[in-house]
Amino acid sequence: MLIALLVSCNNHKTESSDQEGQKDEPVLSIKEVEPDEELSVQADQENPGSVTINLPDERSQMESGQDREVSFMFNKGTTAYENDDFVNGVEIFENIIEKDPDNRKAYYNLGVGYNELGRYHDAIKAYSNAIAISPRDSMSIQSRGRVYYLLGDFKNCMMDYEKVLQMKPDDAIAWYNRGTVKGQLKDYLGALQDFNKSIELDPNYAEAYFNRGLANHLQGRTHDACYDWRKAHSLGHYESEKALRQYCEDGE
Repeated sequence: MLIALLVSCNNHKTESSDQEGQKDEPVLSIKEVEPDEELSVQADQENPGSVTINLPDERSQMESGQDREVSFMFNKGTTAYENDDFVNGVEIFENIIEKDPDNRKAYYNLGVGYNELGRYHDAIKAYSNAIAISPRDSMSIQSRGRVYYLLGDFKNCMMDYEKVLQMKPDDAIAWYNRGTVKGQLKDYLGALQDFNKSIELDPNYAEAYFNRGLANHLQGRTHDACYDWRKAHSLGHYESEKALRQYCEDGE
């Protein structure tokens, strides 16, 4: 039985896809997304100068007070997430959006929480709102794509990953993620091409070697598959050991 590792999209939980109906055939997995620095789960500090004391009028004072309140709430929300308290974290980010409905980061962070709670359709709506505010928000696009992946909606998932690649053609993870979708769609040649590009950009990408091995195996290229699995194992992807024992002559 060859089982690929499925990593959740928000850096918190890891699950293996060891389910009935998935035992006879390798499954291409999906890589945890590395968040863009400006879009990671954090307090919103885009306008640090807005909390100055000497403001010229009452309107500015009200806006400054709201900025401070939103910043304080962001800190509470991100702290809740860090403590795996996604229920309270989601509630905080929902409250932020009520006060600041154009806050892109709040929508992104709300999507993170919804995803962790298994509220996938709500997560898609939250990420879509972030994208509506900032159409080039590649992190929200990639994260929405991963939720589509979890829902088995590979058509929309593919569309989102292709948008990310248009914006970030040198992103090894984006190439890897699109390769996993092609693998699910049984386009193994296309998956190989994407994994090749991912490895070209990041020669130490263990998951890309592992999944390229799966794609090679599914195309009958056992020798190439075993090379990839050995390489993945040498880079610390110990799930590859199952494949090596089952499909490769030396088992190592």
